[in-house]
Amino acid sequence: MIIESRSLVVRTAGLLTAPVDDEIVILNPARDNYVGLNAIGRVVWDLIEEPREVAELCRSLSREFGATPDQIAADLLPFLAEMAEERIARVIAAP
Repeated sequence: MIIESRSLVVRTAGLLTAPVDDEIVILNPARDNYVGLNAIGRVVWDLIEEPREVAELCRSLSREFGATPDQIAADLLPFLAEMAEERIARVIAAP
């Protein structure tokens, strides 16, 4: 799936999480695996508790980390694709 600025991203329901310092570990019982996210990944995880547009995520992360939305998008889009591949997040195509 192609992730666009108007795509929506949301956490996958039914996952178990455990904070470890400023990181987070996510257990996906359906896949019998876990994924660890660093501090920046955890910020993204927190933001996608509710469905969010990719463009909105880029703006929020831009304000938080002092980079341009384009710089954020360059790192965020592959990360979101990886989260979707691991089935810890769902990407909903842009309308």
